[in-house]
Amino acid sequence: MEIMIIIVLLIFIGYISKYLGILKEEDRSVLNNVVVYISMPSTVFLTIIKNVSPEELPLFIKLPILIFFIFILCGIVGYILGSYLKLEKRSIGGLILVCALGNTGFLGYPIIYGFYGDPGLVRAIFCDMGSVIASLLIGTFVGITFGEGRKEGGPTFLYIIKKLLRFPPFIACILSILFVIFDIGIEDIPTFLVDTLDYLSKATVPLIMISLGLSLSPSSTKFGIRYGILAFLVRMGIAPLLAVIFSVLFSLGGLEKNVLILQSAMPSAMMSLVFSLLYRLDIKLVASACFITTIISLLFLPILREILTPVV
Repeated sequence: MEIMIIIVLLIFIGYISKYLGILKEEDRSVLNNVVVYISMPSTVFLTIIKNVSPEELPLFIKLPILIFFIFILCGIVGYILGSYLKLEKRSIGGLILVCALGNTGFLGYPIIYGFYGDPGLVRAIFCDMGSVIASLLIGTFVGITFGEGRKEGGPTFLYIIKKLLRFPPFIACILSILFVIFDIGIEDIPTFLVDTLDYLSKATVPLIMISLGLSLSPSSTKFGIRYGILAFLVRMGIAPLLAVIFSVLFSLGGLEKNVLILQSAMPSAMMSLVFSLLYRLDIKLVASACFITTIISLLFLPILREILTPVV
């Protein structure tokens, strides 16, 4: 529970900094760039190379595959809900995004690390890689189908590949996996380089939380609180239930199972806002759902963790 207090305090620092005028909401893009391009790739690389052996890779590779399909299925649930409620096209697209996409990176990393340390974080990273691919695929498809069809980068498949190859944490993940496969350990890397990456890595969690605090806007809830509740029921009800089912079907247990379930239950991803702006979906619905699910998750995830099987 202590880690959740720390996370809430860091988020509050970001929020109060915006309120006092120390930082502006627009500053989150700078913080996000530092995280995505510098500190998070350092975290990903060091965590994997320190904690993964070649024998464990086949087990870990299951995690991104399963999270990918969980997000796809949650997106389908979002579409069914939106159609049943007879929402307009743009709103259906927004509801699909907030039901499908979970915040496995910007919230998943610090929470899983706080719960399970480096062994949990390495599994969270593999889950997040599946989340990144699902986010690009779902976000692009939903934007083209339910938004105004604005798209950059040519055909959808090529666009997604291009985005993946430009996403530093994904590159760091692939590079570290190659190091593991070829049995290149942390001891084979110059000490000064490891120490530099370690310093950069330590900035990841506080910067993520402060950025998240800058992003949160309580005023957005008045535009669509019921859609935020629907997103909560899917993200923290259906998604972890699917993770439990998949864990049984694919023989996952222990820490892998726990992390998969927790990562599946993360609140609606802030990336939903990016896709909503890019494709002009229902931004008010999406902003409301992101805020509501994030706040509820800070109470829900510790409870879920206590319910899960203890890991020795």
